[in-house]
Amino acid sequence: INNYVNRRPSILIGVNYMTGYWIPSYHLWTNKQRYRDFGQHINETSMLLLKHDWTKSFIRKHHKGSYVSVDYVDRQKTPVKYDSGKIYGCFRTAGVLAIMIAHIMKAKEISIVGMDGYTLHSQQEIGKKKKNQHCYGKGHTDDSTWEECVAKDKMVYESLRSLKDFGINFHILTPTVFKDFYTKGVL
Repeated sequence: INNYVNRRPSILIGVNYMTGYWIPSYHLWTNKQRYRDFGQHINETSMLLLKHDWTKSFIRKHHKGSYVSVDYVDRQKTPVKYDSGKIYGCFRTAGVLAIMIAHIMKAKEISIVGMDGYTLHSQQEIGKKKKNQHCYGKGHTDDSTWEECVAKDKMVYESLRSLKDFGINFHILTPTVFKDFYTKGVL
């Protein structure tokens, strides 16, 4: 992944705690619990993109600088669109929303690394603690049941499909359960 990022000019949109890997150009946070738990890892050189309904007092617990408030509606069966500064659709995760944001920012190419897909590994492998549900290690949803993870993955898949149907061209470069969007062999 480092070679891929380093050999081409890239603008990185990072989601949640990822500064241990790269310092993103834009850093998107939409989950209050993740911000509360990991917001201290924000790098001051990143432009923060924060959920529109967060209070300044909540934001200032981890960040004193400038930020962009991302106004969006995230609701099942909501058609994807961008209208008058507001994003509409069913995104399910900040990663899916980041794809839409990159599109709005007129990205020439949208490549994704680390799109979890909670059921990438078998229920048996996870149960025996041989694998975990996140691509990068233990994650917040590791306490979810297998059935809940299957349901989450189905929702994320449908969200990704709606972005493709909207005309956004993107590909996932790391192994994922979302195989229709995975481009094997790039990394």
